[in-house]
Amino acid sequence: MEALSGSTPTAPATGSGNVLQDLKDEQNRIGVEKKSTSELLLSMLVYKMCTIRLLVEMSPKLISLAEMLHLTPPVYWFIRKTFFAQFCGGESADDCIGTMNGLRNAGINSILDLSIEVDLDESDLSNQTPEEIRARFNKSADNIAQQISTCIETASALSKSFTAIKITAMGSPLLLQQVSSTLTALEKQFKTMDQDRDGKVTKEEFKQLMKMLPSPSLNKGETVDSVVEQLFKEADRDQDGMVDWVDFASTISLNRDETRALFLGENAAPSETLPGLAKEDLEDYKRLLTRMENLCEQAKKTHTRLMIDAEQSYFQPAIDNVALHLMENFNDDRHVEGPLIFNTYQMYLKDAFGRLKQDYTHAQRNGYVLAAKLVRGAYMVSERKRAAELGLEDPICDGIEATHTSYNAGVDFMLEKMIQQKQKLIQDSKASSLSLKNTPVVLFVASHNKDSVIRTCERMQELDLAPQSGLVMFGQLMGMCDQISYTLGQHGYGIYKYVPYGPIHHVIPYLIRRAQENASVLGGVAVERNLLWEEFKMRMIAHKERAQIQAVPIVPAGPASTL
Repeated sequence: MEALSGSTPTAPATGSGNVLQDLKDEQNRIGVEKKSTSELLLSMLVYKMCTIRLLVEMSPKLISLAEMLHLTPPVYWFIRKTFFAQFCGGESADDCIGTMNGLRNAGINSILDLSIEVDLDESDLSNQTPEEIRARFNKSADNIAQQISTCIETASALSKSFTAIKITAMGSPLLLQQVSSTLTALEKQFKTMDQDRDGKVTKEEFKQLMKMLPSPSLNKGETVDSVVEQLFKEADRDQDGMVDWVDFASTISLNRDETRALFLGENAAPSETLPGLAKEDLEDYKRLLTRMENLCEQAKKTHTRLMIDAEQSYFQPAIDNVALHLMENFNDDRHVEGPLIFNTYQMYLKDAFGRLKQDYTHAQRNGYVLAAKLVRGAYMVSERKRAAELGLEDPICDGIEATHTSYNAGVDFMLEKMIQQKQKLIQDSKASSLSLKNTPVVLFVASHNKDSVIRTCERMQELDLAPQSGLVMFGQLMGMCDQISYTLGQHGYGIYKYVPYGPIHHVIPYLIRRAQENASVLGGVAVERNLLWEEFKMRMIAHKERAQIQAVPIVPAGPASTL
């Protein structure tokens, strides 16, 4: 096993001095100048294929066809030599060690990502009983949890590293969809019950909501009134006789052993209540929480942070529910290394900014740091296709400009909360600067959009947030936007590369999304391709000149003539 270098980055950390100038320089070849010639050619080939829209759009069907015709060996060989080599670190965590060390030497940290995810495929489950389906998913989740444990162990060898986790791999996707549907329906009913639209419900309205729960009592023989009295008193933190959604959801929660039974749907009348969950579903949800809590404990002991990835919108309410539970339990211990758990917000979703603000309120009331990674989104093609097929509202912002606006609003919101805290600390004479020990939020700007990165760096300079503070970090995927990543690393910013790995048949969905993403941002890809081509041309010219010099014959000097 190749050793991970635990040393600090050897790349110069020159601070924020010329970072904006270097980021804006379209001819800055820092991301390509250290690549081997074969790596240049590979990147140019992959980016070129990403520009062939028909190939990108047909790739899922072509791969399925190859599987039907038993042609996977040659197809997988081609994928392994091209897209996999460009965007992945290897098939195991150990395979990624060389890549991680190389990034560290350039001032870039790593997010090690076991790229295994699960989507809904009910056709694959049609011949199995519910018990067999549950056993299958629980066995798979236990196995993947063990693999992620290995991932955490590998990542821990380099300080400041992350391990990425997809919640869909930690339980049944059917369960996550059911939990998401229940949570969404509950929030919708809360808003309906809030008749004066002040964001709060009265005790009587709280009681009506409780009656809509699948099982509105906690113990056998307990009356609804007694349960309402107990839970309303707990939810009404400021004792004003009103409860808002954040406090309601914190109290009536699937994450609490004390209230999970309220969601038991076996004794519910479906026409009168919210969609409930079977006893087995509640047990499996508890198992999912336990798996995640165990991984968080390991990460805490090994000083490795966890990045919870965003996934499809029909899973996201359940994923967010798990993430908030973990942040509440593991981000409350303020220390120099910063928060342990980060959640991801896909800002191309129409409801993303509202959820970010809501989660900040939840963090403030429950005494933990909100650590948020902001991305634009990675499931646009599949999300829009599903919405169209099911006749649902498109969950994605209407147009790229609306997405940019949403993303910028999220970044500005997080930075503003930092500055408000800094001003409060100074005013109260508690500290003269903001740090990971006293910040209410930590921001991770995960973007391939250069304008977003430049804008954030400009805001950091305006607000006097040091690049090395750890309050704001940046990230890009392996194989994409190296110019941005290497420039930020050179100037000492907290910059990360996602380093995905896994068996190639598991990584295929990830690779298809990377091809789709590159196809949708042809402007950025064109810049990357141009830099690669210019670097390749310079090397060929230099090689030709060296060859010409070496080909010039050296004529030996003859004897000196005498007169």
